[in-house]
Amino acid sequence: MPYNDAGPARAVFLQLLINGAALGGVSEVEICTSDHQAAGWFRATAAFGRDPIFTPAAFASMRDATAQILVGLAAPGLPQTAAVWQSLMTGTVDAITLDMTGSAVEIIGRDFTALFIDALSAETFANRTSSAIVQTLAVRHGLTPVVTETATPVGRYYQEGHDLFSLHQASQTITEWDLLSALAAAEGFDLYVQDQSLFFAPPLSNALPAVWRWMPGGTAATTLTTLQMERSLALAKDIVVTVQSWNSRQAQMITQTVRASALGNPQAGRSASPANATRYVVVRPNLTPQQAMNLATRTLADLSRHERVITATMPGELNLAPRSPVLLQGTNTGFDQTYAVDEITRRVSVRHGFMQTVRAINTTTEGAP
Repeated sequence: MPYNDAGPARAVFLQLLINGAALGGVSEVEICTSDHQAAGWFRATAAFGRDPIFTPAAFASMRDATAQILVGLAAPGLPQTAAVWQSLMTGTVDAITLDMTGSAVEIIGRDFTALFIDALSAETFANRTSSAIVQTLAVRHGLTPVVTETATPVGRYYQEGHDLFSLHQASQTITEWDLLSALAAAEGFDLYVQDQSLFFAPPLSNALPAVWRWMPGGTAATTLTTLQMERSLALAKDIVVTVQSWNSRQAQMITQTVRASALGNPQAGRSASPANATRYVVVRPNLTPQQAMNLATRTLADLSRHERVITATMPGELNLAPRSPVLLQGTNTGFDQTYAVDEITRRVSVRHGFMQTVRAINTTTEGAP
C-alpha cells in the first residue's frame, strides 16, 4: 500500500530494513541530515503484530542492529514494483522503545558518522596526508572512502616532532570524528557520511540551484507550503574576526585580522572599522601567519553565511541534500538570492504522507545596507 500523500499526485512507498530485513507495520519515519559535521539521525515507529519476525521478544533481545530507510516514488496508481527508490539514510540503531500499551515500537539511531563519533583514538598519524588518514579510518569501519587525494603531510609542526594530529593516550575525549573534522578544516574540504560512504572532498561550486519562486500575495509558484525568512542584524553589520596564536618556535604572538563590511567587501589587516562592528576573537596555538590568516578568512566566511536564513516546508523529494544550492525568487526583498541547504528533515507517515522541512543559509557575504 502506498502512503497517503498531501503533495503532488504520486504514489509514495517506504521501506525500513533492520539488519537487511524489511520491518512490517511502519507508520512513520523521520530523517534529519545537516551540514554541521554531525551525525544525521532517524526515528521510526511501527506497530506490533504486522511482522512475524520482529516481535516484542525479538526487539527485547536485540543487541546490535543496522537500519536502512528507503523511499520510493511512482506515478499515481502504479504498484511498488514501479517505484524509483532512493536510500535516505543507513546507520546504527541506538535505542529501542517498546510501547506495550500502544502496541508499537520506536527505533532511534544515527547514520554511520556515529562509528567515528563513538571511537576514541590515541593513534599518531605523523607524516601522512589527510586523504591517506581518511581512507584508513573509512576502511577500518567498513565504509567506502570517497576521497580527493591531498599531497601535503599534516602530521607535524615544522618538522620538529610535535605531532599535530596525534591523539595522546591521556586525551580520552578525542574521537576519530574530531580528527576527521580537523583534517577537513585544514584542507577546506567537506566531510560527511552518506549511506555507506565517507566523503572528503572540496566543496562543489558548479551545481545548478533548485529554484524556489514565491508569488506576490504569499502564494507559492512552486511546491512550497510555507516560507520563513530570518536575518541576523548582528551579522549584517561590519564583522571583524581576529585570530591570535602564540608561535612557540618564533616565541611571538601571531595576530591576523580580517573584516567584512555591511556591503560585503572583505578586507584584511588592522584597518579601522565602525565602533558598532560585530567582533570575534579566535585563539589557536602554534599557527604560522598564513595559517592564522586562512583561519580568520574561513571564520569570517562562515559567520557571514548565517546572516540570512530561510526555512521552507514542501512535499518531500529526493534531490536536495545538505550543501545543495537553492535560488529564492519572488519575495521582492534582499532575501532573493542563492542559499546553501544547511539541514533537511524529511517525514514519511501514513497520516501526512511525504513532507520535508529545509533550512538554508546564504552563500554570499553581501548584505543589504
